[in-house]
Amino acid sequence: MVKPSLVERAMSLANRLSYNNSCLDEVGELLHVLVGHLQTGKIAEIGTGCGVSTAWMASATSLDLFTVDRDVRTSSVVRDLFFDLPHVHPILGEWEQILEEGPFRFVFVDAKPAKLAGVDRIVNATEVGGLICLDDFTPIEFWPEDWKGKQDRVRETWLHHPKLVAVELRTSLKTSVILASRIL
Repeated sequence: MVKPSLVERAMSLANRLSYNNSCLDEVGELLHVLVGHLQTGKIAEIGTGCGVSTAWMASATSLDLFTVDRDVRTSSVVRDLFFDLPHVHPILGEWEQILEEGPFRFVFVDAKPAKLAGVDRIVNATEVGGLICLDDFTPIEFWPEDWKGKQDRVRETWLHHPKLVAVELRTSLKTSVILASRIL
């Protein structure tokens, strides 16, 4: 897939700021496809970073997209990046602040604190039938030795939540995402 120009600009911004935690292209493409199919509702992103995943989603939809990050260093430049897109709403603050904008049809959870501490609050801020996507998982067969035999609480919590139907999908050989649909 050819990257949208907005994604290229966000990646350039991340490079200029030496920000190395942007989403992988494969995850960005998945977000682009998923969000591009939405006809109604709001979108949330927990963990803006330099706006790379935001750009993938914003390039696929004109629905309201709320994104939150607590990093003051990147906040103003990200706001400038999306200045001419009235459907993108960057929020500077703690991840919980975004929940006030819900309910959401789609939530991308990228910030580590929200992935475990915020499970029920995120699920409850998602519409029934809405989707939740979490990235940055390593398939079990590629775990380092010191992880083996341990429980992955984040993975298990999302895959077995009683209000969700969830699957783990490979985005590359050594990376995966969890995609969940709220059913209750």
